[in-house]
Amino acid sequence: MRNKYKLTVILLLLITFTPGISFGQIHFGVFADCQFCDYETEGSRYYRDSSGKLADCIAHFNKNKQLGFVVNLGDLIDRDFESYALLEPVLKQIEKPLFHVPGNHDLEVEPALRSQVPKELGLAEMYHSFQKGNWHFVFLNGNDISFLSSDPDVVKKAEKITTRLKAEGKPNYHPWNGGLGQKQLEWLENQLQEAKNNNLKVAVFCHYPLLPLESHTLWNQEETLALLEKYSCVKLWLNGHNHTGNYAFHHGIHFVNLKGMVETKSENAFAEIVLSSGAIEIKGCGREESRKLPVQQ
Repeated sequence: MRNKYKLTVILLLLITFTPGISFGQIHFGVFADCQFCDYETEGSRYYRDSSGKLADCIAHFNKNKQLGFVVNLGDLIDRDFESYALLEPVLKQIEKPLFHVPGNHDLEVEPALRSQVPKELGLAEMYHSFQKGNWHFVFLNGNDISFLSSDPDVVKKAEKITTRLKAEGKPNYHPWNGGLGQKQLEWLENQLQEAKNNNLKVAVFCHYPLLPLESHTLWNQEETLALLEKYSCVKLWLNGHNHTGNYAFHHGIHFVNLKGMVETKSENAFAEIVLSSGAIEIKGCGREESRKLPVQQ
């Protein structure tokens, strides 16, 4: 009986003092489309102001001791490789593990320097995953197929895909989008099958939206969506890219498009997210909306 009591106390201590996990909940921060560069404002995009907004966002996240990690949903910079170095002092202030997914603008650098972008984003692999609590987190590379690729064969594939989408009247044919390659899709299915076998819920992070279908959506949206529909363990798809934000619910999955940080002069946009067994709570900051989304069992 005494040993059982000791074990209970140890488990409670582990739950209480593990960052990002509190009584079955997982807390993390998220932002999208910082798109910093040392350029004048263009339209509603205040590029230089993004460094200050990112600093404020990081300071906010640092104050919340429950946050276990932070996710950048892509487009940390807007253009120019030196933008990464200019943002480095800001990023060094973060006290949480920071995970990036690559966006299209992250690759809008000199072609000879594109191979160095993963290192700037701290990415040993362009897509990866990890488990925390009873959730499996999957980080995708939506630029697997892209016009910004250094591989001529990949660029030809991008041309073929976008030509077909435009001929079919699809709204997402634009060159500023991207797609998942076959190898990554196979990897994704393996991740989902593993999560299903281990009774884990899945949250997917990608720069590009999957639903609703619109001008910013991932090129091979139909194929990717059909894959997700096979696995009821998938509960959340989080993305940026469309700066106005968006939301859709389909097949038990919440598709949440965060608003772009770069938009507007003074109002920021980011969020804290709390995952529990029955809900996904998004606590919006600035222009970002707050939502409480039920999780189907």
